[in-house]
Amino acid sequence: MQTIRDLRQNGEETIIPSGFTINGWSNVLSHEMNVLFQALCYAVNKAESKDEVRKLLEETKGLQATFDKLNQSKFSSEENYKNYINLLERHKQFLQRSNITYPTSLDEAIELFTKWGLVIDKGDHYDIPVNPFPDVREVFDLNERELEALNFTQFEALVHPVFSKLVLVLHEQDTNSFTYSKAELKELLEINDAMLTEVLIKLTPYMEEPIDNFQSLPDDEKMTFTVIWERIYEDYLGGVNPDNIQ
Repeated sequence: MQTIRDLRQNGEETIIPSGFTINGWSNVLSHEMNVLFQALCYAVNKAESKDEVRKLLEETKGLQATFDKLNQSKFSSEENYKNYINLLERHKQFLQRSNITYPTSLDEAIELFTKWGLVIDKGDHYDIPVNPFPDVREVFDLNERELEALNFTQFEALVHPVFSKLVLVLHEQDTNSFTYSKAELKELLEINDAMLTEVLIKLTPYMEEPIDNFQSLPDDEKMTFTVIWERIYEDYLGGVNPDNIQ
C-alpha cells in the first residue's frame, strides 16, 4: 500500500488520493466531510504527530463552525443556510441507510474515516492511503441510481486520460483535419479496441461530421475526420483560441 507519508516530499505538495473521487467518496459525503478529508491530507503531509494534525485542522477556516457548531451567520442568506441544511440532511439520511450516525464533531468524523479505511491510525500519528483506496461499495448500501453514478465516474476516470492524450496529440499538429487507421490510433494511444471505441465516441461531439460505422471498419482502413477545436476549448477551457491546451 502507498500512503501520503510514503510519498510526501518535504511537505511541499498536498496529495489528494484520486480514489477519493473515483471511488465515490466525494459524492456520498457531505461538504464538511469533504473539506475535512482534504484538510487531513494537507495535515498528514505537513505534520508528524496527531496533536500537530489536530492543531492544523483547528486552524482550517473551512472547518470552523461545522458539525455541531454550524453557524447561520456564516451564510450569505437565510435561503443559502436552509439549502445547506437540506443537503446536509440528505447526507445524514444516506449514512443512516447503512446504520451509520452522522458525526457531531471532528473527532467523531475522523473516527469514521478510520473505520472506513480513509485514515490509518498509527498510534502516535495518522496516515492516509493513496493506492489502493477504499471503495464506497465496500462500506455503504447503495441504491441502483447511486451505483450507476459510481460506475460512470469510474468509467470516465479510465477513458478521459486517453481522450486527453489523443486531443493533445491532434492539437500539436496545428490543423483540424486528420487521417488515421484504427490500428494507428491504438498504437499511438497504447490501447485496445474497446477503449478506442469509447475514446472515439467521446470525440464524436467535437467532430464536424461523425465517422460512419467506425466500429465495423477494418483496422488498416483509413478514417478521415475534422475536429472543431472551438467546441473543445469551450467545454474544457471555458474559452476559445487558447495559447495552449493541456
